[in-house]
Amino acid sequence: MMHSASSVIAESTNPNDLLPKPRTIEQTGIPSRLLESLLLKHLSQAIDLDVPHLSQSMALPGNLIDILAQKLKAEALVEVRSDLRIDKGIRYALTKKGMLFSQHELQRDGYLGPTPIPLSLYKKIVTSQSLNKESVTPKSLKEGLSDLILPEKLVGQLGPALNSGRAIFIYGLPGTGKTYVSRRLVRMFNSNVYIPHSVCIGHQILQVYDPIIHEKVSSTPATSAQSLRLDSGHDERLLLCKRPEVVVGGELTDKMFEVSYDIAHKINRAPLQMKANNGIFLIDDLGRQRVSVDTILNRWIVPLEEKIDYLAMASGEHFDIPFEQVLVFSSNIHPAKLADDAFLRRIGYKIEFEPISISDYQYLWQQQGLFHDLSIPSESLKHVIDTLHKNHNIPLLPCYPRDLVTMCRNQIDFFQLEKHITPSLIDSVWSSYFVDRAEHDVLGGTHG
Repeated sequence: MMHSASSVIAESTNPNDLLPKPRTIEQTGIPSRLLESLLLKHLSQAIDLDVPHLSQSMALPGNLIDILAQKLKAEALVEVRSDLRIDKGIRYALTKKGMLFSQHELQRDGYLGPTPIPLSLYKKIVTSQSLNKESVTPKSLKEGLSDLILPEKLVGQLGPALNSGRAIFIYGLPGTGKTYVSRRLVRMFNSNVYIPHSVCIGHQILQVYDPIIHEKVSSTPATSAQSLRLDSGHDERLLLCKRPEVVVGGELTDKMFEVSYDIAHKINRAPLQMKANNGIFLIDDLGRQRVSVDTILNRWIVPLEEKIDYLAMASGEHFDIPFEQVLVFSSNIHPAKLADDAFLRRIGYKIEFEPISISDYQYLWQQQGLFHDLSIPSESLKHVIDTLHKNHNIPLLPCYPRDLVTMCRNQIDFFQLEKHITPSLIDSVWSSYFVDRAEHDVLGGTHG
């Protein structure tokens, strides 16, 4: 009995229930002509290939490779080459007609990878892997950010914000650790997710997996025999990865939010927010992009409201995907100066990063001293806080101990001094590190 792809995909919140290997061409959810085209393109890369090799390359069970190859053989696009040696089986190769056809297909669509999954399956998997299905606790938050000093007030804000699944706006003085903390938020979620190599949109292929963004979870690679079996493993068109983290800063343009077409390779590539699904999307240093802040913020009004993002292929075909990610904005500029009230209401949490306490600041100095194998006498710390910071009206920011101790180490190494930080040494590096801030607005500085 034949089953449709939609009937095989169970309505389940467990991703593993969504991933059985397809047993028929119909169960792949992909038009047969697109599968045949992909097989021809793979065959064009070698003189001939056997079923196990094609099965692994296309991420399909061997029986489906045989079905597709036999169909193409009947159309005189593929021929069978047998090898009587025991360790060899049937091998498929392109005919002259098949070679011409495959070259035409590569010119039309240059994608040459594993078989895509249907858009309907992508939507179900992304929804089932939502971050809302996990909870962050004070303990897990502190453990995930154990290398940082987080005031209790900040812990009490970050945890509920992450659990809400809503967008977060982080702001404050440069150097308060906004970027450092934001880039570690994905650590709070320990579960892994399935990422498709690509998704089928109509009769086109959209590449989703990006090795720069998606970190595969180490596992024993499937053998050729396992790839051929229908009762072994999950649908190999998907990869088990850590939850993704996408970070963009000043290089951001509005084109990065839309499907891009790689003219050189003739491949459609997913936009950043699609690659970030089931993870965290951080737009860092908001207000310093080449595209206007209004353009960036207005792009997210519908996704934040409806949890759905509307996209279009380069050919003009429209489709929608779930918007299942934590969108984080980070800026040195107060949010009221960047966005109007209507947009700020759609952002669940606005969290300010402030200067740290004296005790935390002293602790950071001592930690940096240990890291660089340097001793820091109490009179040196007192000089830093009571003289330098107070006299120059400079707030206690967590970036300063790291930077200043490193500069002290540079001086010690160069002049071959004793390994301890003196007030005079601090004075020396202080003048090199800080500019005259009398008329300088620190919110326009360069530290993130």
